[in-house]
Amino acid sequence: MTELIEIVVVLFVVARVTRLVTADEITRRPREAIVRRLPEGSPCAYLLFCRWCLSVWIAAPAAAAWWHLSDVPRWSGYWWVDVPTVALALSYATGLLVRAEPGE
Repeated sequence: MTELIEIVVVLFVVARVTRLVTADEITRRPREAIVRRLPEGSPCAYLLFCRWCLSVWIAAPAAAAWWHLSDVPRWSGYWWVDVPTVALALSYATGLLVRAEPGE
């Protein structure tokens, strides 16, 4: 049961940080300031508004931290298998949570 709680908490952290960076009002001004400094059509500017896209980049270090800090048994035992797999799963689940939000 602890394993499930742990991964769900990591998922919600990834989802929350992704939303904080891409959509929350509190980060609107810094987000817009960064976009103004980027060239027109910049992939980085797009990334700051796309939760599906940014969640991959937030999930990667979250999965690495989870793998390093957790005592949960790993299915493969190899970081180079487990970390990308967990990161992609976290990113996808974050995308599904985005779709469940009202108005999204």
